[in-house]
Amino acid sequence: MADQAAQLEALKAAASNHEARVKTAATKDEALQQALAAAENLMKAAKLTASPAEKKQLNQRFNAVADVARSVKSNEWTPSKPIVTIRPQQQNVNVASRPKSKADGIGEWAAEVAQSFGPIPSSSHPQPAYPTQDSSSGTRVATQSTLPHGTSFTSPPSQSPSQHPTLISAHANGKHEDGWRHSGGGISHSKLDLAAQDDSRNRKPELTQKGPPRAGSTTSVSHVRKLREPISSRKRTTKEEIILLKASLVNGVKCPPWDKIPSTNEFAADDSGFFTQSRELSLSPQQQQHFKAWTRAKDALPRGSSGSHEHPVMSSPRPIDLVQDAATDCSVVASLCAGIARTERGYDKILSTKLYPFDRNLGRPVLSTNGKYIVRLHFNGCWRRVTIDDRLPQSETRALHVVDRREPALLWPALLEKAYLTVRGGYDFPGSNSCSDLWTLTGWIPEQVHLQETDIVPDQLWNRLHKAFAFGDVLATLGTGQMSARQERELGLEGQHSYVVLDLKETEHDRFLLVKNPWVEGRGWLGPRPSPEELYASSTITDSSKDGLATYHRDTIPTKDRPSPTTFWIGLEQVIRHFDGLYLNWNPGLFRYRQDIHFEWAVDGSSEEENRCIVAHPQFLFHSEDESPVWFLLSRHFRATVGDSREESDAFNDGSIRPSTLTDTSDDIPKGYMSIFVCPGNGNRLYVKDTCLERSDYVTTPQCLLRWDAEAHSTYTVVLDQDELPASAYTFSLFAFSNSKIELEPAIPQYPLQKVVTGEWTKQTAGGGTGSSQYFQNPQYALEVKQRGPIAILLTSTNRKNALHVKLTLGHGKRIYRLNSRDVLVDSGDHRARCVFAEAKDLEPGMYTIVCSLFEAGQTGDYSLRVDSTCEIVLKQIPRDGAGLMLNRLAPVCFRPEVNEVVAPMVVRRLAAYTIVVRFLKATTSRSAGVLPTTRSPLRFSVEYGRGPERRFLITSERGQYSDAVILRTEAVNIDPEMYPGANLSLVMDRLSGPGGPVEEWYEVEVYTDIPNACEIGVWRDRK
Repeated sequence: MADQAAQLEALKAAASNHEARVKTAATKDEALQQALAAAENLMKAAKLTASPAEKKQLNQRFNAVADVARSVKSNEWTPSKPIVTIRPQQQNVNVASRPKSKADGIGEWAAEVAQSFGPIPSSSHPQPAYPTQDSSSGTRVATQSTLPHGTSFTSPPSQSPSQHPTLISAHANGKHEDGWRHSGGGISHSKLDLAAQDDSRNRKPELTQKGPPRAGSTTSVSHVRKLREPISSRKRTTKEEIILLKASLVNGVKCPPWDKIPSTNEFAADDSGFFTQSRELSLSPQQQQHFKAWTRAKDALPRGSSGSHEHPVMSSPRPIDLVQDAATDCSVVASLCAGIARTERGYDKILSTKLYPFDRNLGRPVLSTNGKYIVRLHFNGCWRRVTIDDRLPQSETRALHVVDRREPALLWPALLEKAYLTVRGGYDFPGSNSCSDLWTLTGWIPEQVHLQETDIVPDQLWNRLHKAFAFGDVLATLGTGQMSARQERELGLEGQHSYVVLDLKETEHDRFLLVKNPWVEGRGWLGPRPSPEELYASSTITDSSKDGLATYHRDTIPTKDRPSPTTFWIGLEQVIRHFDGLYLNWNPGLFRYRQDIHFEWAVDGSSEEENRCIVAHPQFLFHSEDESPVWFLLSRHFRATVGDSREESDAFNDGSIRPSTLTDTSDDIPKGYMSIFVCPGNGNRLYVKDTCLERSDYVTTPQCLLRWDAEAHSTYTVVLDQDELPASAYTFSLFAFSNSKIELEPAIPQYPLQKVVTGEWTKQTAGGGTGSSQYFQNPQYALEVKQRGPIAILLTSTNRKNALHVKLTLGHGKRIYRLNSRDVLVDSGDHRARCVFAEAKDLEPGMYTIVCSLFEAGQTGDYSLRVDSTCEIVLKQIPRDGAGLMLNRLAPVCFRPEVNEVVAPMVVRRLAAYTIVVRFLKATTSRSAGVLPTTRSPLRFSVEYGRGPERRFLITSERGQYSDAVILRTEAVNIDPEMYPGANLSLVMDRLSGPGGPVEEWYEVEVYTDIPNACEIGVWRDRK
């Protein structure tokens, strides 16, 4: 034991020695070696010690040193001055030996704050053990560069890394995230870089679609590295560049694609005075009642409560608490709250960094001297530049823009809100859902979870959300549906309102969400709440803590003046029961690869709900190198509008707006639905959506997400679908995210050549299905194939009530009148509405006949026949039966049970070509006779000259053979009256035998001639 104790002390001493040498290292390599050596000794010491408390302390030191090693590797190295080791008991004396500066005071305050921070028990998110550079508080940012110089890395074993802010902050990566090609904070590949390895492993499972694992243990913020957002490596085509440029105009405002960080000269004051944007934003009727004037920020906002001489302010020493008052954009305010809450939990900033001018040294935006601000927002396919001024709508009684309740002088949230509302149409924007808002504000991938769906599994939902929340990789907001006034009073919730999720907590018995209602006059949850003892029994947060999350927690405690706080804990089951949707935004840095494609889609405005035809839909080839989760995100662009028409504005009314919240467009309905399909098409264009591997829900929001697991070395066809989108030309962007190398390109056409003809079924040509006696009256087409190869046949109709069918037959390019199964090469299967499809994989050269039919005879409607091929083809319509001929329709023929032959006298007056068609009509019987037979009697008809042994057959059906076909027909035969004097001609119909029983069979007879009045045919008579 003594040897083990001595070895343990030696390892700790060696680790302290290496820690002390890090800052004095002359080169980057030397500093990295010292940090890695310290980490290695700490890891060995942690394995050797038997004390759980000491093991925990050593692990904390190891993690802190590992962070330093990663920071040293990923940043430029500047050697520091020699460090004087100051023991804790000597530190105050040495500092007091010189005059105390303001920086020293700030440093001492920061150290006290750092020591007061501690993890909240059972919380789902990491707790900062020190002040971080990316905190939302501007004062905390300043402390990073004003800590007393010379603090030693060496410390007694009882001290945690949180008591040494310099250890963490000295090598902090100060690179601004909007430098466009920003670094992700490199990962050490050393065997000692365990923190980064664990981080990478633990942050991936939430991407998988099926069976996400349970959340792991609480993670420290210091060990959560910033992930680099992937950038599409696909080269845009010229057409795509034009699409993105055209999409720059939204609501009369030009928002060009982001190309670079704005120069400081753009914000400098000049002789022209303050900058004023060209278009004032509109206000709702309610806001107009309180509106006074558009006022510059310095006059619109009160003086800062922090005592700062700067007015207004761009940072606050207090946790930010945004609220909405007379504004209607609850989803936007909830989105801003979600991004700020993430920063308050200790993660990097993702909102304030989008505003310019920006000071990299301070890590925050600063005031513009000319009133001009530029905001970087993500919409219409890319990051874009939105320019605004600092004028805000002012009221003497209400707040018409978002405000910080704790620091009303804080400006940047109001500017970010104004920039977003500039894109969406104005301050009267009624809100949409927060995941769409956050997609624009942050570029984080939006996902909408419908909580009222029957397939929601609470455990799976919690595990997936809880783990990602712990790493700061997801932002969460909630939305309620329609509620009655009674429900709102009893539950303490607002109907059709957005809420923000600030924190998650899991206990032994339940799972809770910390939720905030951003409405300043809103209600607080009146349902079951967890007891404070259950959540705070082991919490170390004190009232004096400056931590934003601790303040959020304190806001949940009821008081006499506030018995039902608008920030409250609520159980997961209650959330699923009473909220309509959970809106998530995922860190795109969870993926290593990304591909973007931009395109236009001219929608005809018809409903696609029952239409299987996707031949005109956007389709894409997708290839994945490895087996990996893939997320497809379809984003519909906001379009430019004429004038101030709200009905035509996609930005103002994107389909996700709830109609009852609109005061001036109460008759608006959602603007159609979108969905994404993944099909096994091998990247080729498809014709119908028969089979798919996975598809997303149809959503009305401008973004649609599909999460799917791709197989290794696989290629698929991604198809986009819509339903009830108004007729117009839309532009879209499709994004694919994965951790495997992927490819996303337009789908490959299988058939480069196509022929399209249009027509309609009329009363004369609507022959019905194959069971109808009029089937062969349907439109038929002659298809000439000149080379061997495949063909595809697509039959469509705009009449959704008609069930379609198409056949390719061996008809030799002529109209067919009989059909055997061996003559059908390929058909479209069952009758279907809107479209049917048939494909022949290998067709020999030759002449073929295509038959286009409906399910029922007599139905009329339009159709379009399209034949695609790999080689040249000829497609022509075959004239309908009797086209151009004179029709003589005879009286129907009735075969009574005892009659097998009927005759009609025929007098030929002129030389003509005769074509005779006989159709079976029906079989009838008396009521008492029972069921009709299922077969017809074999029949033959002929034109005869003379009688008895001298008779001659001029025309016969089926070459004189009897047939039970529905239709019997003869080809044209010329009859000259001079060759048959005496008018001794007869039209004869005879059957081989009766069907048995008292059954009557009825037939229709049509005689076609090429000249009028060619003959006369008498009445039918029985011949026994």
